[in-house]
Amino acid sequence: MEQDIQQKKNNLISRPPIVVVLGHVDHGKTSLLDYIRKTKVAEKETGGITQHIGAYEIEVKGKRITFLDTPGHEAFSKIRSRGAKVADIALLIIAADEGIKPQTKESLECIKQAQIPFIVVLTKIDKEGANPDKVKKDLTELGVYLEGWGGDISVVQVSARTGEGIDDLLDLILLTSEIEELTGNPQLPASGTVIESHLDNRRGITATLIITNGTLKLQDKIIAGQAKGKVKILEDFQGQPIEQATFSSPVRVIGFEEMPPIGEKFMVYSDETEIDSTEKIQTIIKKELGDLNSLITIPTIIKTDTLSSSEALEPILDQLGQEQSWKFRILINDVGDLSESDLKIVPKEPTLIITFRVKQKAEIANIFLSNPYLNLVSGDIIYELKDKIIATVKDQFINKPTEEIIGRLEVLAIFNPIKGKQLIGGRVIEGRVQNKVRLRIFRKDQLIGEGKIINLQKNRRDVDSVELNEECGLLIDSNIKISQGDYLEFFQKI
Repeated sequence: MEQDIQQKKNNLISRPPIVVVLGHVDHGKTSLLDYIRKTKVAEKETGGITQHIGAYEIEVKGKRITFLDTPGHEAFSKIRSRGAKVADIALLIIAADEGIKPQTKESLECIKQAQIPFIVVLTKIDKEGANPDKVKKDLTELGVYLEGWGGDISVVQVSARTGEGIDDLLDLILLTSEIEELTGNPQLPASGTVIESHLDNRRGITATLIITNGTLKLQDKIIAGQAKGKVKILEDFQGQPIEQATFSSPVRVIGFEEMPPIGEKFMVYSDETEIDSTEKIQTIIKKELGDLNSLITIPTIIKTDTLSSSEALEPILDQLGQEQSWKFRILINDVGDLSESDLKIVPKEPTLIITFRVKQKAEIANIFLSNPYLNLVSGDIIYELKDKIIATVKDQFINKPTEEIIGRLEVLAIFNPIKGKQLIGGRVIEGRVQNKVRLRIFRKDQLIGEGKIINLQKNRRDVDSVELNEECGLLIDSNIKISQGDYLEFFQKI
């Protein structure tokens, strides 16, 4: 048995390279891959901007290459870093007419940290104002020495419009792959990295995986972190069903029982496989972002279409909080449609709800109408949410009149209405009750309406206030019918 296992381990063969595409926003990364694949990926993305990692497989001269297309906008720095770590070779994309930009430098840093070989690709060389030599000189100042400029880093000039230089680029990728001597063993159980995961309303939890060794098959048991499952559906990068896939292939898997963390290593296991015990990944995250010393605290719930979108929103809020001296208290940062259960944890204070590319379930419409604490910001382009967040926070959290919560009361009895008003009896459970103040009505922790105290009595005598643990009678003016077991919250403007 041990001999068979050792023989499998020794059965190494050459494997295709995994190539990550990095660079500044709008420098032509997706257009380059579009030309290579002869498809139009950009048109499928909101605003023509790639917002999630995409994995694509092509064949050149009988050999396969897998590309990872990563977003170029600064909000996606975490995704770019993750992409570089899973790849064998990087392409640093720089537009010849614009040169070095902030995300160019950041992408270069990702490549250095991942310690993988890279090729500099100068795009848009056919555009007016293109100056490849200036870009090469600027790279030298960053410590990147290209071939012909005092170094050995390869550089290729291409045009995604005409196709110039693209064949040379593909040949160079294959040559670099041969030099790196990339190998894998198809007889081993599959292992690799989770590069995307999201909740599909029809099919359940869906994960995109890159296989870096072994073979993945239908019905295989898989684990990523603490997320386990079985491969129920296996698809190639084009969405076509397949029965198995081997190393360097990007695949879509349905069968995880919970959301696998992005960037986590996955592996196929059997019941006898020893799996390291690690701390469970929580999808509900409690953290604070922005200016942690700020007196302006904004409770925040985030719901997005994928984990990478959730990740991308956090640095936006952190930067915004630093700029505006605000503190965002993250109550939930999760994947999936906004539902009633998400809103049950909303504190009794103004709360920011941020949704990105998700739907609101039907049952929450009434909650938004009845709950003045909820402030919704939604959108389809992640970095455009920033302006909406600023406007909402200033309008609802900064300039909104503040109020003081005086106390809470449990409704113990309902008496006959007096001239259309409601006469109730109750016990003070927090703070105190003060005559003539406004109140909110809660039923099973859900706000159902507001009202005002018309008269307050204790022991059948009119009083100005009633203290904690005391019982009292209240004459309430409200269009909401109060019931026994409801809770009243009393507040006043300050």
